[in-house]
Amino acid sequence: MPLALLRRSPRGAGPAGADPPDTGPRSSGVPPIRETDLDRILKLIPSELLLLYTAVAPTIADVTWRHFGLFLLGAGSALAPLILYLDGRSTGQPAPWPQYIVRTLTFIACALAIAWPFAGGAAPELQWLRSFAVLAIPLVGALLLRERAPEGPA
Repeated sequence: MPLALLRRSPRGAGPAGADPPDTGPRSSGVPPIRETDLDRILKLIPSELLLLYTAVAPTIADVTWRHFGLFLLGAGSALAPLILYLDGRSTGQPAPWPQYIVRTLTFIACALAIAWPFAGGAAPELQWLRSFAVLAIPLVGALLLRERAPEGPA
């Protein structure tokens, strides 16, 4: 839909100075959809960064610079909160500060599970811990960031 159709005309631009009828998306009478736990979990997974990291991770062994894997991990860890900030700024709905921490930790856990950037490889007995972290961090983060129901008079 063209943006021009979504913009409201200036106040008083209708006939005889009256406000034009609101034809925007909010006037359809449809109530807003409630956010589910799954929606909250998916918001905490920085999929745009993980796709990029997954595409670049196979080249870690081919690059001659031995700190390339750590550089990718650090760059992704810095980009996770930056992308969230820019998204909140563009939509006018800034994210709560704990969401920055959870998204960054989720990226780190997923990146370590995709490709271990440290020399010598990971100990086999710790691989289950990385896999567990990929599942646990977004789940626990979504539970901690859940909006509390307003308490009414008892």
